[in-house]
Amino acid sequence: MTLNLQDLYREAILDHNRKPRNFRKLEGADRTADGYNPLCGDKVKVYLKIENDRVADVAFEGSGCAISMASASMMSESVKGRTLPDVLALFESFHALLTGETDAGSRSKDLGKLVVFAGVREFPIRVKCATLAWHTLRAAIHNRSESVTPKSGSASQPAPATTASQKPSDLRRRIIEALRTVDDPEIPVNLYDLGLIYDILVEASGLVTIRMTLTAPACPMADALLWQVDKTVRSVPGVTDVMVNLVWDPPWDRSMMSESAKIQTGLS
Repeated sequence: MTLNLQDLYREAILDHNRKPRNFRKLEGADRTADGYNPLCGDKVKVYLKIENDRVADVAFEGSGCAISMASASMMSESVKGRTLPDVLALFESFHALLTGETDAGSRSKDLGKLVVFAGVREFPIRVKCATLAWHTLRAAIHNRSESVTPKSGSASQPAPATTASQKPSDLRRRIIEALRTVDDPEIPVNLYDLGLIYDILVEASGLVTIRMTLTAPACPMADALLWQVDKTVRSVPGVTDVMVNLVWDPPWDRSMMSESAKIQTGLS
């Protein structure tokens, strides 16, 4: 993915998350379906109004991460006015792009602006976030009322247990070292010493769950920082998967900074 496409990706995510298109309850909808991603709590309900085998109108409601909401928003723009066979073909192209079954270049003509989501596949844990609305859309087309849970792309092998040389405590220490290489863009201190990493849970399988916050809820670099944390931790030997959860309770304040961070910023 080129730098230009990365910029477009971030811009699209931020724009559609802040101002989601077609976010409403669609009165008189012919078909609806509900979707839920238990990994991070994303929820979406898709409404369709079908006329002559074509999507005359589409809307959605829900809550979730920026990627989930942005994907639903762009999906609603992309499918309105298309025939149902075209929509299902678009679903297959989008899903193949995110699961690595094809590349951005080969699908750019079919997907249009949706090709910016090629960036999601660098963070496998986010693929389900991006495809949730699409799986729910497909369920609505087929008039399936049951709740939908998005599936991953290729079947993955069970994560190997860590060896004696990769005990969770050792792995956690290496993860902290890696996180100390990620700096806050506004304060010249790494995220860990800044006190933004609230909790690091390391399972024997190598699955790592990180609970973190930001210095302010309106931080414009929120998504970029989450992606950087995900990518950095995922690169640590012994880590098999990563889940990053953004929280706001308790709210961050300067007392959470390490002593070295306070010295760096002149607050000691």
